Amino acid sequence: MMNSTTNDIKTMIGQMIIVGLRGTSPDDAKYFFKSLNGLTIGGVILYDQNVATSPPSSHNILSPEQVKDFNEALQSFSPTPLLIGIDEEGGQVNRLKEKYGFPQSNSWAKLGLLNDIVETQSCATRMASTLSKYGFNLNFAPVLDLSVNPDGFIAKKERCFSNDPKNIAIHSEIFMKAHLDENVVPVCKHFPGQGSAGGDTHEGMADVTETWSETELIPYQTLIDNDCIPAIMTSHLFHQRMDPELPATLSSKILTNLLRNKMGFEGVIISDDPQMGAIANHYDLKTIIRLMIRAGVDIFCFGNNLVFDPDIVQKVQSITLELLDERDITSNQIKKSFNRIVDLKTKIGLG
Repeated sequence: MMNSTTNDIKTMIGQMIIVGLRGTSPDDAKYFFKSLNGLTIGGVILYDQNVATSPPSSHNILSPEQVKDFNEALQSFSPTPLLIGIDEEGGQVNRLKEKYGFPQSNSWAKLGLLNDIVETQSCATRMASTLSKYGFNLNFAPVLDLSVNPDGFIAKKERCFSNDPKNIAIHSEIFMKAHLDENVVPVCKHFPGQGSAGGDTHEGMADVTETWSETELIPYQTLIDNDCIPAIMTSHLFHQRMDPELPATLSSKILTNLLRNKMGFEGVIISDDPQMGAIANHYDLKTIIRLMIRAGVDIFCFGNNLVFDPDIVQKVQSITLELLDERDITSNQIKKSFNRIVDLKTKIGLG
């Protein structure tokens, strides 16, 4: 299998990787791409704080001018056009903070309390235009999780819009259209719905077997039917009746059978960070990659912030090639993901 097509396959695998990096300057961007030794990647994710240090220290985002220069450098040194992603939900999950010189942003929960279409439109437009202006083209938002557990990790951080799935769908569609108008990809999360979870998947497994309900799929189904979701991020939650063995990110029952086949989603599926405890504490990297590809994940998002691995891109590349050689995965699975990613990049003008 590994012959003249190896370079093509390597390029395709590279597009399936979004990774976090350290640095703030154009020189740091240059060094990062040099460290990849010719390997290409699909994208990067930026953070304002390095949470691997105690207390957290500054990371990729210092000021509007700095991050614009950094993002321009990242694009210029990358052999292929990059998705440059960020978690910019607003409120507490907000990497472009006012204290760094960026515009103020409201939390998704506050917009839910206001429940005003005009206000949602205004905030989403301001957010999307800010992202676009400073070189971002991928936003891991909106959150489609229902506010059904007030003590849950998501609700406590004011990340849920409301407990009404129809309202969430209406406002999320406005949010997404505002982003796409600015050539920023919005990513709905966390499928199949993390609103009822008590645990935090950053730390360990969140079991929603007894708390999850099918109502949590309604925002996704509504927006899929309206053909307005370009990308969905998986959750690491565990639901025994959906899949008795695997969490959602690793489950073909949840991602292929349910999301793709039953619900009809044809866009890009992005994993939540596989370095989170819910996954990393239970599986080795080769198993994670094998199960994600088999489940139907198109892009692996390694934040490289909870733990930092400077060789993660090389590891993912070599493991994926090994899995192909061992026939644990197929080149057709890689090609399907690659084609979806190319379509997504084309949608926002990344040639």
